[in-house]
Amino acid sequence: GPHRVRLGLLFPASMPGPERGELLVELAPLDLMPYAVLHVLDMVRGWKGGAFHRNAGHVLQALVRGRPAGLPMPWQEYSPEFPHVKHTLGFAGRPGGPGFYVSTIDNSRNHGPGSQSKGTTEADTCFGKLVGGEDVVARLRRQPGAARPNGFIPDRANHVEIPVAEIVTAGAGAA
Repeated sequence: GPHRVRLGLLFPASMPGPERGELLVELAPLDLMPYAVLHVLDMVRGWKGGAFHRNAGHVLQALVRGRPAGLPMPWQEYSPEFPHVKHTLGFAGRPGGPGFYVSTIDNSRNHGPGSQSKGTTEADTCFGKLVGGEDVVARLRRQPGAARPNGFIPDRANHVEIPVAEIVTAGAGAA
């Protein structure tokens, strides 16, 4: 089956409720997104931490600390068979990563082909989908401190830390 990754979250004191939460992500099929899946697996293997630092309404964006292992994304790998629907994960930036976001709505138009710059068919890389933690995403949407117009959260005291990222199941044929 497909690879799965668990993200362990640590909520700040500014957010009432449990201190910890987790997101379970099923990575895209290897035949659709081989380079993106490899990139995520390399990033997780060398995880040094990260944090959700943007609450933009349509996405919840995370930064990744340190330089991820492996090579960077050389282009925006994209498959129309794995679009940016609600609760999928995509790479932020050009050509993408290591920062990533969780779509809180169907972002097929916002982050799909031709969405990021005029005259191009480029799309953000969509590399996974949430298979556990929808309640955590709902809580992340209430993360305080987002500044207009883009939703970045300047005060690190309001960041939701991601101290843990681990591969929980490897796909068929994986080492």
